[in-house]
Parts: sequence; structure tokens; C-alpha cells
Amino acid sequence: MTELTIAPARPEPTPPVPPSPPARRLGRRRWRDSRLLVGVLLVLVSVVAGARLFTAADQTRQWVVAAADLPAGHLIVERDLRTVSAHLDGATSGRYYPGDRRGDLVGATLARPVTAGELVSGADFAGSGAPATRLVPVIVKSGRVPALAPGDHVDVFVYQPDGAPPADDGGGTGAEGAAGTDGPAAGEPVTGGAGVEIQVLHDVEFVAEDRLSGGDRSLSLRVPVDDAIRAVAASQSERVDVVKLERDARGEVGSSGPSAAPGYGR
Repeated sequence: MTELTIAPARPEPTPPVPPSPPARRLGRRRWRDSRLLVGVLLVLVSVVAGARLFTAADQTRQWVVAAADLPAGHLIVERDLRTVSAHLDGATSGRYYPGDRRGDLVGATLARPVTAGELVSGADFAGSGAPATRLVPVIVKSGRVPALAPGDHVDVFVYQPDGAPPADDGGGTGAEGAAGTDGPAAGEPVTGGAGVEIQVLHDVEFVAEDRLSGGDRSLSLRVPVDDAIRAVAASQSERVDVVKLERDARGEVGSSGPSAAPGYGR
């Protein structure tokens, strides 16, 4: 039997290794490289633009604005004003009050109506010749006063069960002229227990209110000095009625209307 002999495997030939390229020294990047110059220029432009934006933002200041709609003749209290951040140019900023002067405006009287959010300027306020006023509380029973907001203006009426209408000045504002019928003559006592309704205050400003026990309210009203005693006397009445005044397109509330009218009893 013939034996087979396995020849040994021949190794694979090793591929030749290419020679290494000659070493080259890296050259130093020069400042005259156009790409480097463009990159530096872009960085400088970004820095300058950012600095200008930051400077412009930093020039904003706090300015005084009205916190709500305020009518002419209103005496400013602290809650009437707030501050907002804004940037005003030099010509405009001189007309308005910066935020740090907000407290200086408390107690000033508005010469014209100001809307909520409107910047407050010196031209909005009455001069030193504005008349003095008094702040008087008037007690009103529940259900005899409409919803009011600070700055609203009202008329105040009192009911006198045994009273007499004031003397008519010829303008039809007495009890007879108001009712349009043959009522009692001016100055004569009212008979039959009907009493008389008398207007004691016209177009006065409502400032604030306190709710009392039983639903009654104490209204703080700003009145002329000469009317303060009438407001105090009104609080002594068992029935005080408050009427809210609505302004027309010209911002006026109209005349006071009849000052007295025969009552219809309780």
C-alpha cells in the first residue's frame, strides 16, 4: 500500500513596505493668512455689536404711569401709581417722572383725565392754586350705593321724614319743580309723612370704602372745604343714598339736577 506524503505549506510572501516620506517641518502660521484675519474680524464685530446692545438695554429706566383710569380733579394716592421699565430719548424723558419720584406725586391733583398705563407728566397736574379739599366718611346702608371704584364721582342724597324742601332759587330745583306737580311750597313742612329727599353733595370724588357689620359701608369722599359739614351731617341721617355719575363723550357729568323732591315715605 502506497503512503501519501503531505508537503509542508509554503509561507505567503511579505509585501514590500513602501519607504517613509521625508519629514517636513511645519511652518508657523503667519498673521497675514487671509482666513485667520477674517476670523479675527468676525470676533471683533460680534464683540462690538454685543457691547452696543448691552449698553442700549442698560439705558432703560423706571418711569411712573397711572395704575388705573383717573379722572380730572382726582387727588393722587399711592396705589394710583406704579412704575414700568422703558427707554425714552433725551427730548422725551424730560417731560415725564422717573420711578424714584413716584412718592413726590402723592397728594397732587390731576388737571386732566389719565388712562391706565399712561406715562405721568408735569402737565397732568394742577398748579399750586388748586382749591383745598377735605376727606370725609359717610355711612351708607346696604343696598343704597352702587359698585364704586376709587376715582368715581357721586351725588349724595339724604331722606328727611319730616323735612321741607329748601327755598327754590327760581331754577326749578326745589321740590315743586322736581316733581312737576303741585307739591308743598318751598320752605313749608311736608305733610302726610312723605318726607323729602334732598341732595347734599354733587360731583364729589369717591376715594375708598370700609365694610361695616351688617353690610353697611363707610365711604370716604373728597369734598370741597365748604361742603365738609354737609357730608358730616349726611352721615347722621338714617337713610343716605349715593348715585354714581356717568360722564358723557366730553367727560362731563352735567348739571346737578333738582336739589330736592317730595319723598314717598319709607
